[in-house]
Amino acid sequence: MPLNKPSLFKPTTLSKDCFLAEYWHKKPFLFKGIFTQQQLRFLPNKEELIKLSCHPDIQSRIVTKSSETQYDVEIGPFEKEDFKELNDFTWNLLVSDVDKWQPKSLELLKYFDFIRNWIFDDIMISTGSIGGTVGPHTDHYDVFLIQVSGQRQWMFGHNKIYDPKLLTDVALKLLNQFKAEEDCILNPGDVLYLPPEVAHYGIAASDDCVTCSLGMRTPSVAEILTDFIDNTAQDLSENNRFEEPTFTQQPAIGEITQQDVEKVKQILIENINTNNITQWLGKYLSNYRNIFHEFNQTKQLPAIDSIKGLYLNSFTKACYFAAQETTLFVNGDSYPCNLHLAQLLCNDKQILADDLHQLNTEDKNLVKHLYQNGVLEEID
Repeated sequence: MPLNKPSLFKPTTLSKDCFLAEYWHKKPFLFKGIFTQQQLRFLPNKEELIKLSCHPDIQSRIVTKSSETQYDVEIGPFEKEDFKELNDFTWNLLVSDVDKWQPKSLELLKYFDFIRNWIFDDIMISTGSIGGTVGPHTDHYDVFLIQVSGQRQWMFGHNKIYDPKLLTDVALKLLNQFKAEEDCILNPGDVLYLPPEVAHYGIAASDDCVTCSLGMRTPSVAEILTDFIDNTAQDLSENNRFEEPTFTQQPAIGEITQQDVEKVKQILIENINTNNITQWLGKYLSNYRNIFHEFNQTKQLPAIDSIKGLYLNSFTKACYFAAQETTLFVNGDSYPCNLHLAQLLCNDKQILADDLHQLNTEDKNLVKHLYQNGVLEEID
């Protein structure tokens, strides 16, 4: 590993392989002193977060707490005057998808390059008053909580809780009962990893508290089945119908037979094959939880010899499947291309001038198409 390569593990005694084997998806881990203030300088501070929450296209919310069982939620966009009215409240502001609106924040992902980036969901950043919180809860995703400034107290459990009992008459899904097994204070540069379904409760311990949340989210089985079946059904003709089995003895008029069950099972098996699963999965994952964005589709790519390179727009999600042939998936669309191009766009998120010059004609045309559709941006 190059000495200057960003790493989550250099200041700790925990190796990447140990983390993936023993903690990832399984149990919490606290990384102490990973980041310096300089390394987090590109993330918004409290005032900048308040400004972002006033933007009409940016998802934000304010959670106010009156007691351990009384919480209220207001959905943005907000106005600056709204925050003056919060002086008498315990409040917490959360701004989602900061990575899309402030692409510099994606620099953080260099420290997490051991995790496949197509499960990366978003960067959410929170701030608020002393005591600000969203209450005790569980999430359906892995999360890395990075303390940017100030301090936040975290209380959390060690075991996963499925289908927990929740408070009633509260706009948030908060735990009816919460018992912490561990308690810590995060200082600037500390990182707390929490796997899905582990109960946790964060409380701002200082007025300048800013906490950054990197969410890594995989789709649920219900989401996978629903989308795959809907996608497969779109390509089937209405003439392609269930046909009754041939019976030696006609069953009773109200009976479903085992032969009917086997017939339907055969239909399902016939419509599931490796090729349509691969194509569907790539399109699905490259579009999963993407937020709506109107890409600039009026641009014309300058001569390739005249540019420094291209990078993926921050609203773009891309992944690839490499077998005998390589397929690139971008925002729900698929393209055949060279493996090297797919790796550059999906792993490096950019393609520099030297690599652009070496592309074959088909890949150059694909790059031009992606640029014209707003997926790629020119490096200044």
